[in-house]
Amino acid sequence: MKYALLIIFFALLSGCQSTPSEPGIQGEAALTATDPEYGYATHKPVKLGGFLRGSKYEGSHIEYFQSLTGPNGEPVQVKRLGSCCPFEDKSMPFGGGMLDKYELSYPGQKKPVIIYVNLYQFEAPKAPQGFTLL
Repeated sequence: MKYALLIIFFALLSGCQSTPSEPGIQGEAALTATDPEYGYATHKPVKLGGFLRGSKYEGSHIEYFQSLTGPNGEPVQVKRLGSCCPFEDKSMPFGGGMLDKYELSYPGQKKPVIIYVNLYQFEAPKAPQGFTLL
């Protein structure tokens, strides 16, 4: 009986260690989007949340861009182009927000691309087509 309890204890202990304690870019989120408009269209931005200090996902946009690579693992240059594109969301204090535009490029790429990012709302992020996440 004592051995059975030890086995159960260690099984539970190892199961808890594999569960992430913080949200982040891992597991299922570490995929390239199947939707070709994801990130490239204002109505399908990458939702990274974490813009506001003290929010649950604070800093997730930094982690996202650090994890983003070209299709063959190339390092990605990220340049913020500014805010654009207002959107409505009645659940937010001011009824909506603004998207941010980022220019992404990597060595060997023919032409940089622009993606749209929502820093107010969070969904498990994916890489836009043509990029990968580590």
